[in-house]
Amino acid sequence: MSPLRSLRRFAVAAAALATLLGPMGVARAQLSPFGIGGGGQPPAGQAPKGAAPSTHAAAGGDNGTNLPKTDIGLPEDPSAIPEEVKKRIGTDADLDVEKGRKGETDIDFYGLYVAAKDGDYEFKTVFPFWAQRKQPNDEANLYSPFYYQRRSTEVDVDMAFPLFYKHRQGQEHSLVIGPFFHQEEAAREGKPATHANWFFPFAMEAKTSDGGGYFHIPPLLTFTEHSDRDGFNLIGPMFCSWKGGPACDVRTVDEVDLGLAPLYFYGRDHDSEYELIPPLLHYYHWSDIGDREANLWGPFLWERSRTGGVFNAMPIFWHNWGTTEEGLQEDNLTVFPLFHYGTEGDASLLATPLFVHGKGQGGEVGFGTYAFGYYRGRTEYDMWTPLFHWYRDPDIGRDTKLLLPFVYRNTSPRDDDLAVFPFFGHFERFGIREEWWISPLFRHERSLTGWNTDILPFFYSGTENRSTHLVVAPILWDFASPRSRSTVVAPAYWRFASQDSVSQLALNTYYRETKVRGGSDWEFHFFPLFSYGESPDGHWWNILYGMTGYTREGTMAKMRLMYIPITVSE
Repeated sequence: MSPLRSLRRFAVAAAALATLLGPMGVARAQLSPFGIGGGGQPPAGQAPKGAAPSTHAAAGGDNGTNLPKTDIGLPEDPSAIPEEVKKRIGTDADLDVEKGRKGETDIDFYGLYVAAKDGDYEFKTVFPFWAQRKQPNDEANLYSPFYYQRRSTEVDVDMAFPLFYKHRQGQEHSLVIGPFFHQEEAAREGKPATHANWFFPFAMEAKTSDGGGYFHIPPLLTFTEHSDRDGFNLIGPMFCSWKGGPACDVRTVDEVDLGLAPLYFYGRDHDSEYELIPPLLHYYHWSDIGDREANLWGPFLWERSRTGGVFNAMPIFWHNWGTTEEGLQEDNLTVFPLFHYGTEGDASLLATPLFVHGKGQGGEVGFGTYAFGYYRGRTEYDMWTPLFHWYRDPDIGRDTKLLLPFVYRNTSPRDDDLAVFPFFGHFERFGIREEWWISPLFRHERSLTGWNTDILPFFYSGTENRSTHLVVAPILWDFASPRSRSTVVAPAYWRFASQDSVSQLALNTYYRETKVRGGSDWEFHFFPLFSYGESPDGHWWNILYGMTGYTREGTMAKMRLMYIPITVSE
């Protein structure tokens, strides 16, 4: 909401409040201690006209003054809101309120000519060519359909649609002529004068009330905008964005980002600064957090901080030094591909194309070449040629040897493993598991929960807790558990059993049995000749699937002759 509109809304509300309180305020102003219209004390010894005789109280008594009773005139509805005020509540729009009406309208009607008058308000029209409205200090004319004119104390308008528009509202002036737009407002209430000039879409310029402004030339990719505290400029490939000042000046603003894309970029704020020049392979960055600085010029890199630094001449020379998070001094130097040497506290590492030698913080030592290597610390490791490896862990008594690619041997108080690939393997966890491999085809395993014997790829047999399995592919499959069993002898025999049902197929016979309430429901089929079944309620039989058959369920009985059902009893 603009300050001018807020002031207008306040003035309207104040006028309405004065209207409501006016009679009461006048009545209060006219009251005096001795009646209406008096402004001072009556003459000494003379009582006011119409006043009751005065009485004198005893010494020390209360000598009061009796005020006369007065009828104060109040509006009929003190809380009523004028209609003009109602229209403005909840909006900051400038409503055109009609003025000068007294509630008595005279209308003259002569064909296309109509005239209406109500007090100081007048309206005339020759429809549809001309219309005029007059009210105190306000006259408007519409010369249809293109020209509109208004003259008043607050608003002046001249409009020739669609090419010309001129408008004044208070101290604000606007002018539109085709694609040209001009607006200006005089200084007021401590704010500077403002203006705007547009020649759309070629150029746009303005001065705003916050002390800033903008200037845009879209065809030239020129956009500028600023206030007394920030701004943004873009002129082709050049740009600048800043905060903390009225102009892009790196000497005075608090934050700035500027550049000439893609050749140069620079930025700075309260605690960091950067510079980037891509054609020169240059990058610079500084941060007040940790006092860090990095500077890159082509293959040369410098870095520094409170805890160390870096200098590299890439890709040949690399050097960094400083203090680790644990407080240890470190220094690393690499001359590629000749050597690398680094230290960290008491630890060190030397690497060359021929060998590697390292020492740890606890005194552990390692050495390695292409044909020989060792490690001595809490554990021990030896390597002779790339084929033989020997690892020891004295704390747990482990001893592991590996001769690639054939022999693996591992012993410890818990394990005993031996593998001669691909002929033999034995893996044992004492008292828990033992596994044997003879060639890649035979495998036998036993453990606390069962055993397995496999002859790949056709024989599998074993147990796991209370479950068993037996597979002789592709003929026999048998899986059993305490709750079910499935057996298949392909292609002649299939049997699936559980606690509640059994299904069995053998050649051309089929048998099924299911537990139901009151007993069991079972049936037998001898394909395709005969089938028979029983349930707790009855039984049935069929020859050639119903050519002849009989069914009884309770008291109901049916017969089949030539596949036709015949009810015997119900």
